[in-house]
Amino acid sequence: MSATATKSKTPFTPEQEKELVAWTKRYPHSNMGLVEALRAVQDWHRRITEADAARVAEIFGLPFNRVWGVATFFPSFTQWQTGRKRVGLCHGLSCWLAGSDAAEKALRETLGVPEKTCTADGEFSWEAMECLGACEQAPALLVNDRLIGRADAAAIAALKKGKK
Repeated sequence: MSATATKSKTPFTPEQEKELVAWTKRYPHSNMGLVEALRAVQDWHRRITEADAARVAEIFGLPFNRVWGVATFFPSFTQWQTGRKRVGLCHGLSCWLAGSDAAEKALRETLGVPEKTCTADGEFSWEAMECLGACEQAPALLVNDRLIGRADAAAIAALKKGKK
């Protein structure tokens, strides 16, 4: 459990709980806000744990398997701790053909950590992702779900310098 857990063993602060409840009321059917609620959890904790998903399931009145299925299906959500800047590198076919292997090596060397690992300061993590739908910028690079463009040496170096 996180340091923000309350007496009822929730992994969320009271303010976060209110925000999650609000997502159940925003649409005509309560479960329509589930993805947005999980986005909030990912932002708060930089991952979604089973405890997070279980509490979201309670709040939404859904089975745990439904919430966990959504949390593990979409690449926007992770179950491992990400950095404050979560870098994604496409390794779909077009991006692989355009050199995503070399970009992976550059990310590993520039950030100094293997894939799905945070830097010691918690600032960065990186991961290979399935098709990002940006083949014209292959190999495509994301930072916190924002498309940066082509993952060339200059773009990767700029990450560490804080320019991306």
